[in-house]
Amino acid sequence: MYKHGAFAEIMATKDFIPSKDVGTLPVYFGTLPIHQKMNYEGLVNKPILISSFKEAQTKVGYSDHWEDFTLCEAIYAHFKNNIKPIGPIILINVLDPKVHLLKARSATVKTETVTLTNGIGFIPTYKGILKTVAIDSKVLGEDFKVEYTPDGERIQLTDLKNGLGASVEVTFNEVAPATVTQAEVIGGTSSEGHKTGISVLDLVYQNHNMIPTLLCSPKWSKVPAVDTALKAASQKINGHWYAFVNSDIESSTSNTIDKAKTAKGETGYTSSYEAPCWPKAKNGEGKVFHLSTLATVTMQWVDYENDNVPHETPSNKPIDIIGLVLEDGTTIEYDQIQANELNSKGIRTATYWGGRWVLWGGHTGEYEYGKDMDKRNIFDCSVRMLQYIANTFQSRYGIFIDKPMNRAKVDTILNDMQEWLDALMAQGKILHGLVGFEETSNSTSDMIEGDFVFDVETTTTPPGKSLTAKICYTSKGLNVLLGGEQ
Repeated sequence: MYKHGAFAEIMATKDFIPSKDVGTLPVYFGTLPIHQKMNYEGLVNKPILISSFKEAQTKVGYSDHWEDFTLCEAIYAHFKNNIKPIGPIILINVLDPKVHLLKARSATVKTETVTLTNGIGFIPTYKGILKTVAIDSKVLGEDFKVEYTPDGERIQLTDLKNGLGASVEVTFNEVAPATVTQAEVIGGTSSEGHKTGISVLDLVYQNHNMIPTLLCSPKWSKVPAVDTALKAASQKINGHWYAFVNSDIESSTSNTIDKAKTAKGETGYTSSYEAPCWPKAKNGEGKVFHLSTLATVTMQWVDYENDNVPHETPSNKPIDIIGLVLEDGTTIEYDQIQANELNSKGIRTATYWGGRWVLWGGHTGEYEYGKDMDKRNIFDCSVRMLQYIANTFQSRYGIFIDKPMNRAKVDTILNDMQEWLDALMAQGKILHGLVGFEETSNSTSDMIEGDFVFDVETTTTPPGKSLTAKICYTSKGLNVLLGGEQ
């Protein structure tokens, strides 16, 4: 439209609400039993936000068959543990019932005869694709309905018109989780721009306005290629955000402490922004967990207890288990001395200490006792605090992008950032924090281009990894026997 003159329009209110401090948001990659849902189209390669066990059942389904549906382990670990249920979490599912299904010569794979009592019967399958259930000459949704039982073990069939009789033959297809490949978990971006697998991480922020800070892929992270992809994805998410990876060293061939230590180096679980875990663990109900999952849960609730500041390691924090197991479920037992052997090589494990089972080991994958390395990368909490400060700076001051950068704006950022750092120091969450706007970091040519640099220096608070009392015997106390003073 051609305009000439001065104009004005009354627009909707756009108050600026400052971003909250960056919280801890775990993102999990794997498979979900979405075949339990009649409509699962929007549940494949999408970031799904889950805040409770009930919500998970409603949105994505649930199954205790964790080997098939790996993300159910995360759902249970976060929302059904006996230490501290905690969320929210993001689930990224790569299982597609239209792709990963059992194939046979006939159009349908399974046929079952279902006995009905008072119009209700059950199909004995936990893999049946709900929308494929069919009865000859009957219409799904009109003559009968189907839904999974809450435990995900069976499909309940209900006769809606009392027209099915005492028994009925049903056909259905089944999902095949075993056909999911590591390449599908790793994923990528198609020529049309569709993201799959780990690449879906890029959609978390724009879909949920939340910053992903922890990455985990139970079952899959023990595959070196998947671990590598997780680590690559964790840095500069959307060109901005940093996340930490909890991974697993496989415990099938690496079924001893010495083999685990060797495998860690040979398979490349040596990054400063990951914590490799070994072996697996079981709870009182016999459920077997990857330690990477338990570490992620523990990190989230420890951060929550600390106002969402990740300055404290999850090491020596309780986890809801009764022992450690290998990949095949075989129990493996060792004491804290042997657990420390793993820690000395930068491997997180668990141990029985203080009358409870706890995570044990606060190092990053880069750590190895005696190794010459950047001191900032020794502990997981130090790396995560640096990531937290970086994420917070970007989240907090992104509102100033493309605004005039005058001296008042520089001072606003300096004062606000320093006040925030001072608060962290006062709470003991960092030992030192200082922000500056230095001439050496801001050349004239850079400022002309609109590029401005704020220098932040910080000393993270190291964990007390060991406390030693040196106890000496002295004969001084014997003077008391002779009536003297000590």
